[in-house]
Amino acid sequence: MVKLKKEWNNMERYTDTISGEELYINTGPAGTKIYCKDQAMTIIHRLDGPAVEYGGGGKEWWYNDKCHRLDGPAIEYSNGSKVWYVDGVFIMTINERGKIVERME
Repeated sequence: MVKLKKEWNNMERYTDTISGEELYINTGPAGTKIYCKDQAMTIIHRLDGPAVEYGGGGKEWWYNDKCHRLDGPAIEYSNGSKVWYVDGVFIMTINERGKIVERME
């Protein structure tokens, strides 16, 4: 999962098309974009798409600083592996071949 680096200083504003909230986007040196609810970049959050977009193709969905997605995996790695979270609670992991490799008990 993403670790925000405070030294990233390439901040833009963005309006979420679902909630209408004004968010802040910080873009890292490798093209990673992180959407946050606050200008201090402490609450990762976005409703209308992934809150983290890695330069290499991976994506993460976050809501109020919790890894969260109801309509699919909350994390999609560029190799095809997927991880499901709801409200910050781990549900399961599916590898790049589509096999469940770990799940909530």
